[in-house]
Amino acid sequence: MAADFLDIAAFGYDEFFASSFKKESESGELPARVVGHNRHYYEICCERGRISAKMSGAIRYASTLKSELPAVGDWVAVSIRQDKGYIRRLLPRKNYFSRRSAGGVVDEQVIAANIDTAFLVMSLDENYNLKRLQRYLSIAAAARIKPVILLTKSDICENVDEKVGQAAAISERVPVYAVSSLSEESFELVNSLIKPGETAVFVGSSGVGKSTLVNMLLGEERLATGRVSAATNKGQHTTSARELILLNSGGIVIDTPGMRELQMWQDEELTGFGQIEELAKMCRFADCLHETEPDCAVKQAIEEGTLSAELFEMWKKQQAETRELRLQKERSLKILETRRAKRKKGK
Repeated sequence: MAADFLDIAAFGYDEFFASSFKKESESGELPARVVGHNRHYYEICCERGRISAKMSGAIRYASTLKSELPAVGDWVAVSIRQDKGYIRRLLPRKNYFSRRSAGGVVDEQVIAANIDTAFLVMSLDENYNLKRLQRYLSIAAAARIKPVILLTKSDICENVDEKVGQAAAISERVPVYAVSSLSEESFELVNSLIKPGETAVFVGSSGVGKSTLVNMLLGEERLATGRVSAATNKGQHTTSARELILLNSGGIVIDTPGMRELQMWQDEELTGFGQIEELAKMCRFADCLHETEPDCAVKQAIEEGTLSAELFEMWKKQQAETRELRLQKERSLKILETRRAKRKKGK
């Protein structure tokens, strides 16, 4: 490769994407990774460097769901005309982290695509919320993405070990680490978890320190961070868009805007509820709802204090939300398909 050409292998281009590209590529197309996105343009990296690109009308008109459009982390096939890029096709994804998007019609919003590790970031202050962490874990499991829990701001927490233990108790075998942006050990730890050529995404609420962690890995203040309130010890969120960044170590990170609410989209795997699943096997009825049925091992465990009633309520809530979402998705998909049909008819 010529010296002025970009080595896209550094951005995670491997045999999986290469084979997909070769199978359907057309003359003049190049593989590229989406590294940024705003309202009008995508920022992509291909062998010719980093350029701005527009999405072709063919992709837009063929898409029913928003999740079928390119997102940060995606690999795409592009054509280049006078240093302007045009995205022609979205390559198959290994996986993606998504949530239910806002709005009247139920749709899916892809947060980041083709991820090796999802850092689930929660700070050890007023942001600490085990129910939210449970939701992150379930979504990561459904997406087949390896999760790692990072509990930030450990330097301002007096009971770090206790909270790490609580997080570990609901996360089963998922690693849990308490970190601080002021600690060199924290930098070395997080940096060691991102291997060269692998992609990690940082997800969490606003102000938990995601951008601070990325800056720590970069060794510079590349991403803006908000000041910390003296009253609440909460940082003010400043990231407004997703961005894929190469680290000096060869790893790849995606910083994401903070999410006040993370509503599920995919049918979640209820990670962290292993105890309930094991108890359910001992109920008299195989379809026991653990409500009024006799000889219910789950209810008995709650009464005896061996199962947390709060954990059981979290499990029931996610079960109910999954059932409701399935119905909403069926109704919304019909609406979206009708819209696409009308669009094609009007062409």
